[in-house]
Amino acid sequence: MDDITMLAEKYLENYSVNDVINQEAAFLFILESPHTQEMRNGYPVAGSSGVEMTKFIYNTDKKDAFGKLVSQTKKYSDEYENLERFSILNVSSAPMQREGLKDYDLDEEEERIVRILEKLRVNYKSRNHRNQEWNQVKEVILSDFKQRLVSGLEVMERLTYLVPCGKLAVNYLQLIQNSEKIINQKEVIWNIPHPSFNQWSHYESMDQLKEKL
Repeated sequence: MDDITMLAEKYLENYSVNDVINQEAAFLFILESPHTQEMRNGYPVAGSSGVEMTKFIYNTDKKDAFGKLVSQTKKYSDEYENLERFSILNVSSAPMQREGLKDYDLDEEEERIVRILEKLRVNYKSRNHRNQEWNQVKEVILSDFKQRLVSGLEVMERLTYLVPCGKLAVNYLQLIQNSEKIINQKEVIWNIPHPSFNQWSHYESMDQLKEKL
């Protein structure tokens, strides 16, 4: 196994934020990667993007992050109905930006992986890259993403919709979509933006998600 591959796998192992998989879920939201608030709280969409998701899905002005609610369905079931209908999974289980790990002191090897991940994050449209190290790290991310997605789908027997949020999530899902029957047979709600920067309030494509909810 190549050195860069092992370093990338070690990076994921050290800095992963667990997905939130509810067995009764009908919707699986697929996002990009954890950031600062996700690392601090230990669940996906823990910051302002999560608040935007809650605002849209539940038509509320409360400041509760969606990841907090979906990861603790029993605790918040009196305030929010049917939280168990939702699951959340990141393409990369560890941050793809150095800023997401500002609370951590990374060693030289970890810094090397983060720099590559930042390049991959920006160049999400490319299937293959001239830089072979980028390709090797990307394969680690894709393999881990597919494994977690398939494992989650096997548990969520009622799941109907995959909802990739943002261009990176869309592109990475497309790369693995046809590789496994259990992924390909799910309905995908495309053209949903990432919930950052209040984008869920501004895009007409959000109507298709609203109809399904």
